[in-house]
Parts: sequence; structure tokens; C-alpha cells
Amino acid sequence: MHMTTKESIIFESLKLFSINGYDAVSTRMIARSIHASDAVIYKHFKSKQEILDCIVEECMKRFQEKCAEVNLETIRWTEVEKICMGMFLYQTTDEWITHFRQLLLIEQFKNPKMKEIYQQVFIDGPIKSMSNIFSQLIQLGYMKEGTPQVYAMELYGPFFMYHTVGGESESVLRNLKEHVTRFRRNVVTDLSLLEEEN
Repeated sequence: MHMTTKESIIFESLKLFSINGYDAVSTRMIARSIHASDAVIYKHFKSKQEILDCIVEECMKRFQEKCAEVNLETIRWTEVEKICMGMFLYQTTDEWITHFRQLLLIEQFKNPKMKEIYQQVFIDGPIKSMSNIFSQLIQLGYMKEGTPQVYAMELYGPFFMYHTVGGESESVLRNLKEHVTRFRRNVVTDLSLLEEEN
């Protein structure tokens, strides 16, 4: 899909920031990356900070759109494995999200706002979403009684670990899928097993 000049500036800046860190990248470097002059950058953005703000806004929007694909009103336990693997692949293969995660990892130690966003997107957000799903599955009788947040931490831990190292190899995917399967066997109820047979 063709990007506008403004979109190209945002995306190329994201890549540069995620590799070099925000402070090490100049507007001149950004201009060179899109084969343009510095004036082109300032035509679209007042400052480098404004570019960073747009990066955060764009990546958060993309992430939220992906999360919105999961309909909590109709979800069943048989879909959780597909959702987990789909989200993992999205977070480790989508160019915007992989660069965004790397940017946040670098900047979280210098910028409190970046630390807060990293925690929200890659730690608190997934745990909260999974907790909501598990609460509903418990209420429907598809999961054993338990603390939804603890279930979420147990399931999400290995996914988070491999997000950090970017592990989407076949063996990692196979192991993660087995992890979800084992998790399911430990928490499903007879009702959910009957549903899987139908």
C-alpha cells in the first residue's frame, strides 16, 4: 500500500528510532531516509517530538484495531488458542508493531511516558484482555473457577518472553501452541470438553 509523504516520515522515523534510539536520530537523518530535504520534514511536523507523538498515536490505533477483532460477547474457549497464536504472530511479524515494541524497549529507561506505554501495550493490556475473556468463560462454565488475572499471567508469560526476543520460528510457534493446549487441559470444564466434541 502506497504511503503519503507524512506516513513515510512517520514510518521511517519509527524504524530509525527503534534501531538508534530517539535522541540519536536527527531530522536530517529522517529526511535522508525518505530521500527528501529537511524542509519536507518541517512542512509536515513542527518538531521531532511531534513525529514521536504521531508514531505512538498510529501504533496504538493499529494495536487497538487488532484487539477489537476479538468479540468478547461471542467468544468460546475453543477460540482462545487461535486468538493467542494470532495475536502473537501479529505482534512479532507486523512491521509497525515490532518496531514500536523495540522503540519502547529502548526508550522506557529514559522516558517515563514510553515506559508507561510499554507497560500498557505489552503487559497490562494483554493481561486485562485475557482476564476479561477468562472471566466470561468462567461465568459461562467453560473454565474452572479461579482468579482470571492469575490464569492470564500463566498463559501470557511465555508469549511475553518470546515477544521480547522476537521468536516466531517454527519450533517456538509449536512450543507455544503446546503451551496453550496444556493450559487448556488444566482449566477446561466438562462443559467445554463437550462443546469441543460437537
